[in-house]
Amino acid sequence: MIRRFIIALLAFLFMSHVVSAQMREHMVGFKAAYNISGADFTPKVLQVKDIKTISNYSLVYTYYHDLWKTMPYFGFQLGLSSQEQGYSIDGAETRLKVWEVPLVSQFHVDFWHLRLLLNLGCFAGYRSEKTGGFEDTDYKIDYGFITGGGVAIVFKPLELHIEGNYQYSLSSLYNAKRTSTTELEYAYPRQLLFSAALYIHLNK
Repeated sequence: MIRRFIIALLAFLFMSHVVSAQMREHMVGFKAAYNISGADFTPKVLQVKDIKTISNYSLVYTYYHDLWKTMPYFGFQLGLSSQEQGYSIDGAETRLKVWEVPLVSQFHVDFWHLRLLLNLGCFAGYRSEKTGGFEDTDYKIDYGFITGGGVAIVFKPLELHIEGNYQYSLSSLYNAKRTSTTELEYAYPRQLLFSAALYIHLNK
């Protein structure tokens, strides 16, 4: 019984590899984004305002594949991003330079020369610079989630993606006890990114 199960499992894995190999697309691209950036403070700070930045760039690898030759809707993206983030309080801006590695599941529906895109994923990052410099109570490690969508225009070997994505950090900018050991303060960055990316297909 065990040997039959192993044989069936190996056959299943082999067949899944053969089937999935029938529809694969590999792309690499460059992305630029307009970022509406802010931060959510707890306790709430009424004077906090968003800022807008344009120095947001990414190198992205995208892989599309089918599932059982009948569901060609799946894919994922892996990238390296440089973002300028921040917020404003009473007119005084705080800006951060953040390096990120996003990992996103990108579902797509294709028709004609278009794709409709739906994104859901996460990111890990490193806050490398801040106006005024980092203090001992600042956290440099960043992580959070990404969700959004968009549309792609496909004219192989090129492909243009226009997307809107919301990104929320689960890592506070500061140690919650930086000003008081009894009144904790948190600040979670958030981004609304409108991007354009130009890809080139690697498939022959």
